[in-house]
Amino acid sequence: MKRFVEAMRFAHACKIFDESKKIPKEDFELILEAGRLSPSSFGLEHTRLLLIQDQALKEQIQPLCWNQKQITTCSELVIFKSRLQDIIAPSDYILQNMQRRGLDERFLERLSGFQKENFHNLQAFQEWSMRQAYIMASSMVNCAAFGGIDSCYIEGFERDKLQKLLRIDPQKEKIALLVCFGYRLKEQKPKYRSKIEELVEIK
Repeated sequence: MKRFVEAMRFAHACKIFDESKKIPKEDFELILEAGRLSPSSFGLEHTRLLLIQDQALKEQIQPLCWNQKQITTCSELVIFKSRLQDIIAPSDYILQNMQRRGLDERFLERLSGFQKENFHNLQAFQEWSMRQAYIMASSMVNCAAFGGIDSCYIEGFERDKLQKLLRIDPQKEKIALLVCFGYRLKEQKPKYRSKIEELVEIK
């Protein structure tokens, strides 16, 4: 566990990456695998990944992300897309998911009951689905840090324009966030966090 905590101390929101360094294919495949293995609510695997490697496309994306330098300097740019219609029971996607996992009608009843009780419009479903993307992104960022690879979450972007550029159907999917991966160009500044005593309350 100490090695993992050291990785967390290493991690930071990298503001500019070294464009001359690319992440080895086998290392990035492990980062993607960490995302694939991440948990999701009801095991529905709400999130799909769009990996942007084309530099010309990155340059088109950058103005839609507040011109942040991470977009064009990173080795790998990952866009996290959240499913919408597919995660509303009883969709074909959910039924296929159940069959693959060997689940019966009891699962569908539990899921349907949960959704009816908690989600009263499409926006509520959207917010639920998009939260799952952050779980996956966290797993990937932490895996990268464990391997000495830097990253940066990107939440500042023009969703509608970006989805139009990437031809994403907004009725089916929404972009939740972007994450850039690569190697830092500059050393990170000291990390400041609250003391554990200030953070944790015990009752």
